[in-house]
Amino acid sequence: MPTMEILGQQEAIKKLDAELISGTLSHAYMIWGPPGSGRAMLAKGLAVAANCTGRADMPAESLRGLWHCGKCRNCAKLLSDAHPDYAVVRPEGASIGIDEVREMQSRISLRPGESHLKTWVIEDAHAMTEPAQNCLLKVLEEPPGHALIILLLDDEDMVLPTIASRCHSVRLGTVDRATLVDWGQRELGLSAERAATLAALSGGLPGRMARLANDPAYFKLRGEILSTVRGVMWCGDGGKALAASERLMRIFRNPRAEADAADGVEGAEDDDAAESAAGKEGKASRTGKASKASKASANSSEAASIRKPRGACDLIASYMRDALTLSLGGGRDMLINADLADELEQDAGRGQPEQFKRWAERCIDTGEAVDANANVQLALDALMLQFALPMLC
Repeated sequence: MPTMEILGQQEAIKKLDAELISGTLSHAYMIWGPPGSGRAMLAKGLAVAANCTGRADMPAESLRGLWHCGKCRNCAKLLSDAHPDYAVVRPEGASIGIDEVREMQSRISLRPGESHLKTWVIEDAHAMTEPAQNCLLKVLEEPPGHALIILLLDDEDMVLPTIASRCHSVRLGTVDRATLVDWGQRELGLSAERAATLAALSGGLPGRMARLANDPAYFKLRGEILSTVRGVMWCGDGGKALAASERLMRIFRNPRAEADAADGVEGAEDDDAAESAAGKEGKASRTGKASKASKASANSSEAASIRKPRGACDLIASYMRDALTLSLGGGRDMLINADLADELEQDAGRGQPEQFKRWAERCIDTGEAVDANANVQLALDALMLQFALPMLC
């Protein structure tokens, strides 16, 4: 029978299982952890299990792993995203406003038409404005008995404490590399080498690993950004540094960068099968391996992230941290950009640990400054000059 398997999140599932089986399910949950950790899948799994009519006929010892029959009307509609009593609120632009929460407040007060519970999932709940959070607080203070509200967010401290205190907290963590490598080979059809590369880059997030496997544009853009940076490190030429800054600006300005980069990537297995979420359902309700991935599009999430100044700065910082690791005697198995180990060893041999540490910190500071509306061109100019003329910065 179907169970919900989310890679590396067994403890979170056990917690929800216990509440479902004991009949102590809360009206509100806060599922928090990094994007790609399986937040949305866990929310869906909880809603399915909570509304499955087949659970009533099963002994408690069989109801593990968010067990659901997969056959009743509620299961069928929820799993196909066609249930009228299940809704998802997502940010429109950069935030979730009070109007979206008011609509949820109005609709969730009505009794469910088909299921036991009316479920509302708020994705990226940390994007709610303060008025929206205050509106949600009113719902959480006096929730309808038939309501199940699930907040998905990066960290539990990113919403008002009064909201957090009224939700059961479910934390999702990262997954170790060995587990990800095995999963990548088994579920995504990757070679061992490719799985190891993506596991290192993923930061322990299966969802991100699956997206990277489906995104040749990311690797082409990453190569362009890092080669630009490496070309000015220790060069001693301020003019070359400013030219590198302008080259990065052209990458940021080009809306077709990812689509162009997706063509002609040599040696990459980026068309390997990839799942869209960090997990899978049990065998009885799986529909088979994901189909072969198409080329990354212009709005590819991973490529798009490093075409933005903040994402590019984070990428460069990861490279500098890798160089720091090697300069301190760390092994290749500790690298994030493990597929660039040769280049990293070359650079690590040219610099000092303190220098790489300072550069990584400067990259993070630059990204944060840009997020705070600093002039992007000037911020990049300063960063590239520090790489080119470290003795003067």
